[in-house]
Amino acid sequence: MERSRVARRQDSTTNKRKKTGKQPKTKGKKPMWKRIFLLGFMLFIAAVIAFGAYTVYAIATAPELDEEKLVDTYPIQLISAEGEPLEGAGQIREYVSIDDISQVMQQAVVSIEDRRFYEHNGIDLRRIGGAVVANLTDGFGAEGGSTITQQLVKQSFLSTDKKLKRKLQEQWLALKLEREYTKEQILEMYLNKNYYGSGGYGVQTASKRYFNKPVSEVNYQEAAILAGLPQRPSAYDPINGDQELTRYRQEQVLSAMKRDGHISEEQYNEALDVAIADVISPGEETEEEAFTRAIYSRVLQELEDDYGLDQSDIYGTGLKVYTSINKELHTKINSDIKSNNVNLQTNGFPEDLRMGATVLNTKTGEIVAIVDSQQAKQGDTTYRDYSNEKYQIGSTAKPFFDYGPGIENGQWSTGKILLDAELEGTYSPNNYYTGFRGPNTMRQYLKISANTPAVRAFQEVRDEYGQDAIESFVKNVGIEPSYSGDQLNESNALGTAEASTTQMAAAYATLGANGMYTKPHLIQKIEFNDGSSINSPIKAKQAMEDYTAYMLTDMLRDVVSAEGGTYVPGAFPWDVAGKTGTTNEPNSTNPKDKWFTGYSTDYSISVWTGKTKESTVASFDPDYAQYYFEYMMQQVTNATGQPDRFQRPDSVLSLGNELYVKGTKPKDLQPEKLDAPTGASVNYDIDSQSGSVSWSYDFDAVKADGYNDITFTVTQKSADGTEKVVGTTGETSVDITNLPEGETTFTIVANAANPLTGEQQSGPVQATYSIEPKEEPKEEEENPSEDESNEDNPSDENNGNGNEDNNGNGNGNNEDTTDEQNPDEPATDDGTDEGTDEPTDGEDSGAPLEGQSNEESPDTNREDGNSDNTDN
Repeated sequence: MERSRVARRQDSTTNKRKKTGKQPKTKGKKPMWKRIFLLGFMLFIAAVIAFGAYTVYAIATAPELDEEKLVDTYPIQLISAEGEPLEGAGQIREYVSIDDISQVMQQAVVSIEDRRFYEHNGIDLRRIGGAVVANLTDGFGAEGGSTITQQLVKQSFLSTDKKLKRKLQEQWLALKLEREYTKEQILEMYLNKNYYGSGGYGVQTASKRYFNKPVSEVNYQEAAILAGLPQRPSAYDPINGDQELTRYRQEQVLSAMKRDGHISEEQYNEALDVAIADVISPGEETEEEAFTRAIYSRVLQELEDDYGLDQSDIYGTGLKVYTSINKELHTKINSDIKSNNVNLQTNGFPEDLRMGATVLNTKTGEIVAIVDSQQAKQGDTTYRDYSNEKYQIGSTAKPFFDYGPGIENGQWSTGKILLDAELEGTYSPNNYYTGFRGPNTMRQYLKISANTPAVRAFQEVRDEYGQDAIESFVKNVGIEPSYSGDQLNESNALGTAEASTTQMAAAYATLGANGMYTKPHLIQKIEFNDGSSINSPIKAKQAMEDYTAYMLTDMLRDVVSAEGGTYVPGAFPWDVAGKTGTTNEPNSTNPKDKWFTGYSTDYSISVWTGKTKESTVASFDPDYAQYYFEYMMQQVTNATGQPDRFQRPDSVLSLGNELYVKGTKPKDLQPEKLDAPTGASVNYDIDSQSGSVSWSYDFDAVKADGYNDITFTVTQKSADGTEKVVGTTGETSVDITNLPEGETTFTIVANAANPLTGEQQSGPVQATYSIEPKEEPKEEEENPSEDESNEDNPSDENNGNGNEDNNGNGNGNNEDTTDEQNPDEPATDDGTDEGTDEPTDGEDSGAPLEGQSNEESPDTNREDGNSDNTDN
């Protein structure tokens, strides 16, 4: 049966829809992770190609192996400020064959530096990863990343930069070196090239220096010390360094040796039972070595701390270091002190005591000379550089912990009144002298180094301005306070903080440099073997206000030169300021440390003398530190000339004997009212019609109150009321002439300027002088009858010269207009004041006789006109 048209249309529509559904779908984008992966892969391939190309370039440009460079050393060179080499500084080496290096020495080096040295081909991939783990588990420095071969290559051929190129060249040359030399040859060259501290290169030099024996004879305890030195020679140096650090490094080496089976557990423990001081036995040093060892040690530390150089950058690279050491001055000071050629006012410096000193440039902070100890050749296994050791600073702390913060924050004047009386509370020290002296100025109590006023100053600053006011002040000059927890110890006020002579010289130099602090340093410039150089990165910084620095300096001048100051040797003929310091043994009055730190505008010098644990001397009252200071200040001045005086900055006012901060009115300053003149008098000759007015004045007292430009103004008032200025003068008298008849009054006032209160004028003082009028002769009467009639007429009594208006003329018309006499007033003959009982202003009583003067008491705030110069 034939399908209908409708059915065929439906089938057609269905087929069309099915055909449409079978058409291919549009292609979608790739997932994001695939795109990232593909991009990363392409970048990786590009990086590998680039790295490969760069590696080829680095290898192609690597230096050739040179046996002479492998064997030779390139020691660090120290140059003086004058451009001369410092002898005995890092230039000593004795080459030794591997056959003459003890087996235990070789084992110690391989264990700590490169335990698979005999197995790898110059590069130890396991070591690179293992170094990270070892440093985390055994402490920093337990194992390095470079092999012995790589270290030798780096020291011999390559620069000290950290670029990838140098590292690639190092690895390439290490592989090459391993192919051309035996392990024994490489180890021999390595052990002879390393720097081992105290100016010595090579293991043989180090063995003789520290143990006074060849390296063929060292035992495992000694070998462990030597093997640990190249990593940080200055720090681990068993003589000139810190023996606690030496022990730390020795233990690391012994642990590595035990791990590798070179020593037993028992040997390991036995080694640690022996103190470092008992292991070493120093050989004798030359004079040059004794003088330069402290310099060398400090230079190495500065290169690490201030220039950021690694040990591998410093040693064996031919580095030149230009120092600030004045070679001639440094040598003379050390030679004289270490040979007891200094006048100490005693029989010499006791052997049981130690001393250290630092001389540095006040303006730059550069160290000019160092005295590490009084002993020329220590022969002492516990040698220290006493100029760089820290000790309690005693009263040298007072300018920085007590008075300086008060001036800085409270604008205290040097005349601030402080109380010397018994202290209350948990911290209550006494003075070094007997009793207490009551109130006095800060200047006075710093000069005599009183204790209780210093503690009160410390407490006042802390309570009013906060602990940070003191903390920041002392830290700004390189001193670290002592604490109990987070709280400053009150004992800081009297010097329980510890510092070295170098730190103290730099702190006091800040006072002489208008408040600018410079970290003390030796290095002016370093120069690499390729000719490039780096200047010192150390810069001065503002540590305190210039007024604080100068006001402290002015008070510290009194310590050195004023009567009653604590400096014993006596004043210098040039400007010097400074401070003494003493600390006592616990529960004793016996001194343990004695200091003197002083400075001029050119040099700052700090000297410490004191006891060590080994000292047997009970007490040392002589002030050795002060006499050493006197000697050194004389030497530096002889060498470089007399210094300039300290200059008062514009921020400081000098008012009498004290100093004040300009622009403020300190709480302790109450300026006195300007004193009036006293004792005014008139000396006048009537015949010559000339004379003078004179008076007295206490200039010194008024200047002590801060007044200057003192002048006097004298005015003259005549009897008729006219007034004029006779003159203005800086003297205490003025000439006068042609005085009129009657009473003349002279008024004298003082004028002066005060920086705090401006122009001021005193009260007046007066003096009077009277000249009686001359009697005029009577005229001849032309009309006697008229005169006679007048005389006979009593009603005309006011018609003559007795007229009340004093015009001197007779007037017959005045008889009815005369005022009636006031019954309460005394009668007068001619209307003048003469003869009255009531004194006029400025007079004691009545009118002076002819030729006499009268003085009025001055209107002053002090009866005697003298100035009181205290701040009570």
